[in-house]
Amino acid sequence: MKFGVLTGGGDSPGMNAFIRAVVRSTINLKSSTSIWGVIDGWAGLRDSNFRKMTKRETAGIGHSGGTVLGTLRVPELKDNVDMQEGIALNLHDNFFDYLLLIGGNGSLAAAAVLDKIIKEKGYRTKILVTSGSIDNDVCNKYGFSVGFYSAIDKSLEMLEWIRDTASAHRRVYIVKSMGRESGYLPFFAGISSGAEHVILPNEDVNFEQLATLISERDRDTRIIVSEGYHHFVEEIRATLEKIFEKRSIKNEIRTVDMGYFQRGGKAEVKDILLASWLGYSMVKHAFEYGDSGFFTTYNAGQQPTFIPLEKAIDSNETNNMQVSQQLLDFANALM
Repeated sequence: MKFGVLTGGGDSPGMNAFIRAVVRSTINLKSSTSIWGVIDGWAGLRDSNFRKMTKRETAGIGHSGGTVLGTLRVPELKDNVDMQEGIALNLHDNFFDYLLLIGGNGSLAAAAVLDKIIKEKGYRTKILVTSGSIDNDVCNKYGFSVGFYSAIDKSLEMLEWIRDTASAHRRVYIVKSMGRESGYLPFFAGISSGAEHVILPNEDVNFEQLATLISERDRDTRIIVSEGYHHFVEEIRATLEKIFEKRSIKNEIRTVDMGYFQRGGKAEVKDILLASWLGYSMVKHAFEYGDSGFFTTYNAGQQPTFIPLEKAIDSNETNNMQVSQQLLDFANALM
């Protein structure tokens, strides 16, 4: 047998732990199976850029951030049928029995398209997918995305740094966070750090009320803004400054972007264990000649939930894009 391993979309902490688990599980469980890394994600599949992997190449990478295989976005893959068919043929012609993939929504959608083409053409490759996304926005009704907890941990660290300066200078900090449509990352970062308010995507913000909250604070205020919110942080700053001037609120406002710092750095233990367990479970599934599908779970050691790819891409059925009212009530109780 011949396996491929791919990291797709934006990198997330834990991807290297997944690579390590896939490579070592493949070699240790059935040494006659070769395992090949796809270089630079979807670009590597397009260009047939593969490298044979050994256990030595995965030594010491389990906790490191990023991805040793690389990941380049190929946005034209979404609509380019010729490219889709070419990639499916590349997998077949290179004798891959299974492609094991970790990535976000775009990677899941691409995998589902390729799997459909492969089945229609009668090609050999099956595709196994799990979620690597700091936004926790892929099939989250069934489990957490690899990288989510690491990104929360990085956010907490940065928000504590910001608190120190905000308190020293009696400032308001408007902090931009990654988290596009779902808002889970800024929301949980806000709860963990005790931030005073989190602006979620599509939220209708009462800025007068927000100004009142700030005026009642003693020394510091941190307002986290989701990447997917429809106003830039500088626009929010300008709006609040106008209200402050009208109401004689003296606090100075600064803005900061946590951005790519949230996804960088080493993976936390939760993500290392989860990614490793999922990689191992997917390899076992492949050795049992299982079909293509999506894998997710809450904890290492728990039987992964297996979802057919055609169901996994139905976000309405598998995903809660909005933070639930139950969680919002929880956050409000902590204010």
